[in-house]
Amino acid sequence: MIPKRIGLLLAIMIFITPPPAAAQYDIPQSVISSGGVICTGSHIVYCTVGQTAIGVSTGSHQVQSGFWYPAGISSTVDVAITSFIGEYTGEVVFLRWSVTADVPFLGFNVYRSEEGIEDFTKLNEQLIPPQSMGEYTDTDVLPAETYAYILGAVSAEGEFRSPEISIKIPPKPFTLYQNAPNPFNPSTTIKYYLPEDALVALDIYDISGKRIARLVNEGQEKGYYTVVWNGKDTRGNVAASGLYFYRLIAGKKKMSKKMVLLR
Repeated sequence: MIPKRIGLLLAIMIFITPPPAAAQYDIPQSVISSGGVICTGSHIVYCTVGQTAIGVSTGSHQVQSGFWYPAGISSTVDVAITSFIGEYTGEVVFLRWSVTADVPFLGFNVYRSEEGIEDFTKLNEQLIPPQSMGEYTDTDVLPAETYAYILGAVSAEGEFRSPEISIKIPPKPFTLYQNAPNPFNPSTTIKYYLPEDALVALDIYDISGKRIARLVNEGQEKGYYTVVWNGKDTRGNVAASGLYFYRLIAGKKKMSKKMVLLR
């Protein structure tokens, strides 16, 4: 006769099976039941990402969300990537994930897709080391765009991919940043952002209002740009110490800032 407590757990597992996770990766071993895999002894019952944990805890078993990887049929160690989240922090997307127990993975890959594009592209050139707390910073993102990310966990048996997470970047206006360093000697970097394609001109003026150098004069697509001024005029002469202005024109938009050259 099956004890009442065990019978209740079996009933929940049989009749409260969540729907399949979207973009669920391949599972090499074990049988999925109630969105997770049942282990023996003091193992944990894990639910794959995209499936809701049933919230049952009995004996030494627990139910947790996160996509999981069974280390092997005869193994006593199960590993789960319990979180994979992304955050936009101003100009970059910061991705981080956590892994429980011992890590059997060789490393991780991060994949990205842009809105309207189905294919994912790997962002990292080298395999990301298998640490319990992993992270990756995507610096190549633009305002007013939506990006989807997938984490790939690489093992000796292959690569297991998480469901995707989506991050929408808020829009950003036409922006001219303060040069750095400032004051400077002998050169400084000027950064700006274009919210749309435009004909762009970036000029340097002395304190009298005379243009002494033109750094940019071309059509550019929307995005971030950096330009270095070497402290020389258009003839190659070294500019004297003093206050200078740099002005950015993009279409009908204009913006200027001050900078100081110290010889």
